[in-house]
Amino acid sequence: MKKNILLIVLLFSICSKAQVNTFSFTITGTQPPGLATALTIAGQKWSNYLQITVPVKVNVFIVNAAFLPFSAITFANGRKNFPNAPVPNILYVSTLANQIAGNEVNVGEYDMDIYFNLATSYYFSTGKPPASQTDFISTAMHEIGHGLGFYSDGYVDGSGNGSFGYIPPSAIPISPSFPWRGQDSVPSIYDKYIIKASGNLLTTCAPQNSTALGDSIKNGALYFNGPLYANPSHSNTPIRLAGGAGTYTLGVDLLHIHQSYANTIMSYYWGAGDTVRIPAQWELGILKEIGWNLKAVGIKENNNYSLANSYPNPANSTINIAGQNISEVKLFNVIGHLVGINQNNLKAEELSIDTKELSDGVYFLKVFFNNTGQTSTKKIIIRHQ
Repeated sequence: MKKNILLIVLLFSICSKAQVNTFSFTITGTQPPGLATALTIAGQKWSNYLQITVPVKVNVFIVNAAFLPFSAITFANGRKNFPNAPVPNILYVSTLANQIAGNEVNVGEYDMDIYFNLATSYYFSTGKPPASQTDFISTAMHEIGHGLGFYSDGYVDGSGNGSFGYIPPSAIPISPSFPWRGQDSVPSIYDKYIIKASGNLLTTCAPQNSTALGDSIKNGALYFNGPLYANPSHSNTPIRLAGGAGTYTLGVDLLHIHQSYANTIMSYYWGAGDTVRIPAQWELGILKEIGWNLKAVGIKENNNYSLANSYPNPANSTINIAGQNISEVKLFNVIGHLVGINQNNLKAEELSIDTKELSDGVYFLKVFFNNTGQTSTKKIIIRHQ
């Protein structure tokens, strides 16, 4: 396969503050048109919610092989007992460990490897995909989400023995670019919050490398139980996770939201023709519970609607607005004249307003939400390059 390597660095600041948030994507493989841009958008969307001060380094491989058993797969790097680690002898994905430590704890290594299989028919644009195609931005956000912390190192081997932190290299379909340690013989910080229906912690309910632990992982509903942030964002109840149906599938069970949840990036509910590009509030609650700091835009202020995000800012030719339950978006200039409007007749999660013909300067977006009477106003800057 011909290989093209592209490094995309996404740098942008919020308001007038100097905080810089960075995703970098190194892409290996033959890229379809629009893939690199879609990756950048996926990274920017996560950055709308998370405070990222140490660059997140994503290693992307493009393959086209119908025989591979996945449309996309992620391997997350991790560390335990790094400087300032809040919990000892617990694995943190390196993206989070770096933010907590304040510097790279995995120098010379990527934070995650993501494989995208073009045997899946992907849609690379920002609109709504046809029913026959899978939305690439939603898929990329899902895979990046694993590298941000939706990551379990729970495992059940062929003999039914369950463990945390002992995934053998033979169990994973592709070797990652960073050293695989299984990971490090300890549960992840995400695993630390998983409970059984009884309320018992999954990581301590049975001995490591035992069939009792394997049975606990395979059988019965499992939940993420985060008392400070996750549960309060979910009607003060634990969030059900995938798995527990009597079998175990590596890379599926535990590290996903249960498939019964709609409009949830980290579940398997959505499929071809769907777009899920906005994290659910309980997904943000999970990330905050394990140690991420959220931006204010990531906090739901009213149960009836979600705040909208707009990007890029400054804008050049287009301003994009993403949010749930948006009915209409209006753009006003600094003296209050209406200069752009977009009605969300198709109930899309993302709208765009053309700004190519507008003069450089300060403008205001007013976002209207369905059946709530609520609006959200944001200041944007238009600056043509």
